[in-house]
Amino acid sequence: MFSSLRRLARTVPVCGLLLMVPLLADAKPYKSAEVFTLDSELYGKYVIRMRAGKGSGLISAFFLWKEGSELEDVFWEEVDIEVLGKDGANAWQSNIITGLGTKITSEEVHPASGLGDSYHTFTLEWTPDRVRWLIDGQLVREVNGNQASALTSPAQARMNFWPANIAEWVGPFDDSILPVHMYINWMEYHRWDGQNFQLSWRDDFDSLDPSRWGTADWTFAENSADFTPSNVTTRDGYLVLSMTHEGQEGYNGTPPQDTDEGTPEPDPEPEPDPEPEPEPEPTPGTIGCSVTGLNQWGSGYQMDVTVTNDTNSAINGWVATLGFDQDPQVTNSWSANVQASASDIVASSLSWNANLAPGSTATFGVLGNANGSISTPDCTATAN
Repeated sequence: MFSSLRRLARTVPVCGLLLMVPLLADAKPYKSAEVFTLDSELYGKYVIRMRAGKGSGLISAFFLWKEGSELEDVFWEEVDIEVLGKDGANAWQSNIITGLGTKITSEEVHPASGLGDSYHTFTLEWTPDRVRWLIDGQLVREVNGNQASALTSPAQARMNFWPANIAEWVGPFDDSILPVHMYINWMEYHRWDGQNFQLSWRDDFDSLDPSRWGTADWTFAENSADFTPSNVTTRDGYLVLSMTHEGQEGYNGTPPQDTDEGTPEPDPEPEPDPEPEPEPEPTPGTIGCSVTGLNQWGSGYQMDVTVTNDTNSAINGWVATLGFDQDPQVTNSWSANVQASASDIVASSLSWNANLAPGSTATFGVLGNANGSISTPDCTATAN
């Protein structure tokens, strides 16, 4: 509930919050920390070995963020892992937030014991049309199509540790627990090559690589602290994000040791692709097309469209035409090249979803505005 409410006002991206007026980063009595990758990536697997901060009111977060999502005319794209420090840090929350103007937020809270007492491995897998959350190698949540298909822009990876001032969501904050810390042993990024994840880099945090990481020096209305680089420390091969009183920034302790490194099994090397055989011409027949999901709110709508190869031969590309009874006023699309003209939308395949074996499907999505309700359009498709 509060995850969606707290995203309604902001100009600085911090785990999905939106502040209408930026606040100076030295105006609050508490200080906390955030780091973020300088590069943005499109798709991939993110693996982080972390020990959350424990205490009421605390959030230990890892999330993917499309830069500029907070701007009024930019489509918002975000995926979150948020460990709730209250009640002994025995639960975490997964979120996807997308939308232009009106935001669509899907969130779930997951029980997990000991997140503030020992290290755990969190994994986000992001591919076209799918997002998966895992903890310690166990799949917890998976989203296919719908919002997952709307995540089409490169995103930064961000980690932050902060005290939220929304007691109904995270519990009341008690500053007597300060200083308190979030510990990260290591992080990996595996790029997506269209079929498999391939390890791109691993950071063991022997130091903070300035060519990879930036540190935050801002705040936002729902944060009781300011982010400061002074509360970002590397020590003994661990990244430490600290929360302190003002004037007591920094970390002088020894990070708790990770007694079970939790290094995931490496991705298997993919078998070499066989030499491609000449593909036959598609058999004349039908290419199916159907609207598999239509959601409407106010003057906006979102729909998913599925193209199916109903012939008995593989096809090397497809074009789908949607016929509406009014101007569809498209504002965004994903997983296809989409052009709108009058009351029609013409969508053509991308390189990664062009080849469809017999019986295979490809799904794309469209977001738009409508004057009143919009009817399900007629849909036809042909092979290239």
